[in-house]
Amino acid sequence: MSWMQKLYNTYNQCEAWKGQYPPDGKRPLAPICHITKDAHIQIALDQDGNIQGAQPITNKIDMITIIPATEDSAGRTGGPAPHPLVDEIRYLAGDYIECGGRVPKIYKKDESKARELYEKYKNLLSGWSNSEFSQPKVRAVLRYIEKGTLVKDLAQYGIFHLGSDGKFLPKKDIKRNKDDQDIFAVPNMTNQDEAVIRWKVEIDDGTEMYTWRDESLQKSWSDYYRIVYLSERKAENGAFCYVTGKETILTNKHPKYIRKKGDNPKLISSDDGKGFTYRGRFESADEACLVGLETSQKAHNALAWLIDRQGTIFWEKDGGKTTAGLTILAWESSAQKEIPQPTRDSVGIGLYDDVEDELDKPAAGQQYATRLHKKILGYKAALEHTPWIYIIALDSLSQGRMAIAYYQEFQPEVYLEKVEKWHRECAWTHHYLLPKFDDLISTPQKPGSFIGAPAPLDIAEVVHGKKASAKIKHHTVARLFPCIIEGHSLPRDVVDAAIRQASKRMALYDPEDKKIGDEEYTWRKSLTIACALFRKYTLENTKEDYPMALDLTRTKRDYLYGRLLAIADLLETKALKDAEGKQKRSTNAARYMQQFSQHPFRTWKLIHEALNPYILGLGGKAIWYKDQFAEVSCLFVPGEFESDAPLTGEYLLGYYCQWQELRKFGKDALPTSKDQVSENTEEESEDGVNEYDDDEDSED
Repeated sequence: MSWMQKLYNTYNQCEAWKGQYPPDGKRPLAPICHITKDAHIQIALDQDGNIQGAQPITNKIDMITIIPATEDSAGRTGGPAPHPLVDEIRYLAGDYIECGGRVPKIYKKDESKARELYEKYKNLLSGWSNSEFSQPKVRAVLRYIEKGTLVKDLAQYGIFHLGSDGKFLPKKDIKRNKDDQDIFAVPNMTNQDEAVIRWKVEIDDGTEMYTWRDESLQKSWSDYYRIVYLSERKAENGAFCYVTGKETILTNKHPKYIRKKGDNPKLISSDDGKGFTYRGRFESADEACLVGLETSQKAHNALAWLIDRQGTIFWEKDGGKTTAGLTILAWESSAQKEIPQPTRDSVGIGLYDDVEDELDKPAAGQQYATRLHKKILGYKAALEHTPWIYIIALDSLSQGRMAIAYYQEFQPEVYLEKVEKWHRECAWTHHYLLPKFDDLISTPQKPGSFIGAPAPLDIAEVVHGKKASAKIKHHTVARLFPCIIEGHSLPRDVVDAAIRQASKRMALYDPEDKKIGDEEYTWRKSLTIACALFRKYTLENTKEDYPMALDLTRTKRDYLYGRLLAIADLLETKALKDAEGKQKRSTNAARYMQQFSQHPFRTWKLIHEALNPYILGLGGKAIWYKDQFAEVSCLFVPGEFESDAPLTGEYLLGYYCQWQELRKFGKDALPTSKDQVSENTEEESEDGVNEYDDDEDSED
């Protein structure tokens, strides 16, 4: 229960945020005995309970509403457990069944049981209204509810549409407004009879008229529920809470809606009436876990609030519905200080804020490392007085149960050292569609380049492919998690899978595409992420660190074969552009890349022989390419060039570094003379641009 204790303490330290609605639409920190829910209709009452107006709520941010709740209603799954103030029409309307409202499935078309929902709601509200903790707004709502005319009143204000028989009209039969084709009876609702109602009570007593923002009303319900409503339970049990060690009111009904609104799985559940999951170990739920009501509510409310603020949810497709999957959160107890989230790449942790792109400048890797170290020092300074950082990962296999897949506590300096180590050792130069991180779902943005470590989800997509199920990719993210925050070694199978995917270039490439499309960016992403993983894995196991720039002195067979493949690839690309009016099609190097990785010597003969027509087409411009082939071939250790053994991921590093070096002369272009290359390799102009800009091929 350590995680619950830390969340409980976090809630206590963040009391000042309680009940405040963030302007960005995130969930607020709910008071105890309260939950957040989306409301769809707002009704205005006077102090005597007379309706003054009603309107649909169309702004999604404004829909977020803090509502009072009981233990039963906070975790209800369709049963007769009303919320005490704000709830659905079926609970609030005395004329709901009379107006043709649908009977919940659990009642099997028994209208008498459906009417009990209204009676239960009215009785709950009446108990609050008649207690010492009553409030004028509560009494006003009760007076109106007792009239039993809610549906008819809303129909008069044009929010509900009733037929000539006084019954709800199906949504398909509601005539749209001619001036605005998007106006329906209840916006954002499939069925208008499922709308949630909230109250505005116009009382001039100096308090907030909007009940969902009234702190005095929230305190009124919390006090009533704990002191009066649960008084019998308090007398019955005198056990202590396992989390706080204090004697208090206990609960075995814990909140849901943890990862997002409408999220059903619970972290703690003792309902064992069916399935008998714990029978044989315990005779009752109390033997397994004793948690105080206040403790549970504070811990769960804090967790939901933190996830919405700074956690990462990996979404999954379940049929046609998007559901929350693996969820990862890093936080510190005050919840006010920035922490580098382990799910982000180097862009996501803020390494490129207002920093000029330096990809083509000398020693770019060293500059990245310096920038990374300064950023981590900034985090350390901000967290100087923070004793602990907490990391939790949640996942669920069903719609009823959720598990803690990972939980760990770190001293800030230890955590930041591990994060820095990951972003330093797994760094590479990347060129692909960069995501944005201003919401819980990272969505692709414009093409970009950066030096740094890739995000775990990007690694998982490379390893398994975009079409793989979300659960498989999220499983890989969970496996990478300890590598980032605990410094564990990368799994060998993940590294090997990334190398294989990067070698399958034609599986992702569309030769009919006239421009660089998603397929090309997908392959570039696979290539650079494979390079990053191989570099880190090699550093962990052999202590050999590969530079991110071309190493002209490296004589290893795999690295040199990668360089040869890059030169051949770009030679053919250049020839195709010149001969075919810049029409794009795949090169032989691209088509044979997977075969080349398994049988380099045999496949190189095929690729080299296929280059002859293009060399002839380039004429004198081909001299430089031929010299490059000869220069790289001479670096092979005698006998290794003829070896046809499969290549390791090092060949991808050689390929990429050679391609990146030649990229300095123009986007996907090559120099056309040996002199041009030597001049630019030894000394570039101040702005990093080729000094021979007047060459006839410089535009390519």
